Amino acid sequence: MATLDEVRKELDKDELDYPELALAYGAAVLPHLKALVAEDEPRIAPKAAYLAGIIAAEGSHEIVARAAQSRHDVVRVAAAAVATALPAEQGASVTSELLGDADAGVRIRAMKSAATIDSPALAARLKTMSEQDDDPDVRGLAASTYQGMRR
Repeated sequence: MATLDEVRKELDKDELDYPELALAYGAAVLPHLKALVAEDEPRIAPKAAYLAGIIAAEGSHEIVARAAQSRHDVVRVAAAAVATALPAEQGASVTSELLGDADAGVRIRAMKSAATIDSPALAARLKTMSEQDDDPDVRGLAASTYQGMRR
């Protein structure tokens, strides 16, 4: 198994093939990914969170959920993006949290994930956002995303 430093070095590359890494490392790397997300370094933590979600094994959800609470918007965006790779209930939980994020960019990425998760609660949340979000661009995207979910 790869060491923490080896995983960190691999994730520090500019272009990654996440499916290939997920196959190569498997669930055994999750403790390292958890540590890297906990370090909250904005260059590595988003990649670690995303890879954990792609691996989609027991424990992946906790890593993605932790990333969703990062102080760095780029880490929260990664959590929003990979939420769709998690089992539906877990992905909906992470997405729901991020739909309430203070950063409009994080909310927008979470909306894109919400559109692919079959969850009446997420649809209701998008409807509310389309009416009440502080950002007019977010309101507009929430309205169109909600309409797309209803089809």
